[in-house]
Amino acid sequence: MGKPEGVLTQTFVVGMPQLALGGLSENWLLKECGHQHWLALAKNLGLPNPDFVSQQGHKMYAAFLVVKITQAAFEKVYENSTLTINTQLQRVSSSRSYSHHEIQVEGECCGHVELLSSFVNRTEQGNNQSVARGDVFKGEWSDNDNALLMMKEHKAGRTIHVAEAEHAHNNATDANERFYIYQPCPYSDFNGADFLYFAQFQSVMDRAERHFQMKSTESQDSRLWRTLDRTICYYGNINLDDALLVSLQTQDKKSTDKTTDEIRHQGRLYRLSDRKPIATISTRKAYMEHPLASFQANHSDMAKKGEDQ
Repeated sequence: MGKPEGVLTQTFVVGMPQLALGGLSENWLLKECGHQHWLALAKNLGLPNPDFVSQQGHKMYAAFLVVKITQAAFEKVYENSTLTINTQLQRVSSSRSYSHHEIQVEGECCGHVELLSSFVNRTEQGNNQSVARGDVFKGEWSDNDNALLMMKEHKAGRTIHVAEAEHAHNNATDANERFYIYQPCPYSDFNGADFLYFAQFQSVMDRAERHFQMKSTESQDSRLWRTLDRTICYYGNINLDDALLVSLQTQDKKSTDKTTDEIRHQGRLYRLSDRKPIATISTRKAYMEHPLASFQANHSDMAKKGEDQ
């Protein structure tokens, strides 16, 4: 790894904005790490704020190509604890930047986030399908092994063929196929740059996971899962009032001791309008013990016994 060119440290007293059911909010974390990535990139370019402009004077955004979460232990984060995000950023080309974020709670590491971004701009105002890569030649850049590996993962995801997306669209209403349609809300899923926010892709996949989980068994499965690792590769965005078609393939690792259970799933997000793939998402989660799930399971068991009687 080359020498980091942008270093930032941000500390938070954890409250409800940072928390979700079971610990640190993954959605909040991705948004905050994305913000730190932008700030570190501005610092690298000698800018007071992340206001990126190409040499041609076009407004540029640092759009994410790949997001990786590894070694996550978000259950260690609790209300009023001290959370620290240590950010290191490195330019890896005239258009791409890589950042690594170490997440600490009370000085103990509880996860890592890596982000790979590319400068982009719209070639047609108001059209999120017209995004094209742009270059910012100011500053220096160098190689980074982690960034190269992430680009390989990104390129591998492009092997998704349009025919496969056509199959996904044609079978979206088949009960035997694991497809889920999500209609984004313009007020909560889009960001200030008018794009479907990169962090919402994670949220959509969690919704699809829960949707299929609740349909997978005759008696609803109320178990909860915590993220261990997740990789998201991005290939496009959507316009207002378009929808997402989500495909999901899961692999459960179950044992006699449910506390060691894991689920893994590979997901793909397509634009419903033209069936073009816009993201691939790989996730690994572990069983999470939680009183809400325990209550629901006990309540369901009692209701079932009542029916049997």
